Amino acid sequence: MHKTATIAIVAALVLGGAAACGNGHSAGETSPTVTSPGITSPSTPQEATTPQSPSPETPRELKQGQTISVTTEDGPAEITLLAVHNSTAIGDSKADAGQQYVVYSMQVKNLGTTGEWDTSWLESPRWSGSNGEADSPVFVVGVDDAKLIPYDPFSSTPEPRPGEHVKATEVLGVPNISGTLQFEDSPGNTQFNIIIK
Repeated sequence: MHKTATIAIVAALVLGGAAACGNGHSAGETSPTVTSPGITSPSTPQEATTPQSPSPETPRELKQGQTISVTTEDGPAEITLLAVHNSTAIGDSKADAGQQYVVYSMQVKNLGTTGEWDTSWLESPRWSGSNGEADSPVFVVGVDDAKLIPYDPFSSTPEPRPGEHVKATEVLGVPNISGTLQFEDSPGNTQFNIIIK
């Protein structure tokens, strides 16, 4: 019986102490918190202790001339879309019926402090056509146009080390409709899109 009484007293003290430390408001009310001199905003104890989880976002669109920052398991990097072009013919090469070529050139700069930055996922995006058809683009070889294809593909460039950058051009075959190239560093984790019109 003595242990039970001690436990009850300790519980009462703990609960009473918590109530004494409270803000005097009922559970549903908020109290103002000073966020900067002279400005207050309502807050709840839960807001102060529980971080907000990020809301699902639509992947970013990478446009020609734009640079974005990405972070993968290899660390941070900056990716610049130097050029993007789509056509049913490049030089003397013509795309198969119902297909088009998509050519894009990128610069990737490793912003990390250790290790190489894997660029392989940048050469194999997922295609999502405007008609709802998903496809795996086909890597195209043998087309030649120095203006449209100024660099080697990522598979022929070294992985950039910290502070280094590489430039690469990819030529892909996709259905001849508008759509989106979705760049995923891991399955289902789209870092950014390039929209093809």
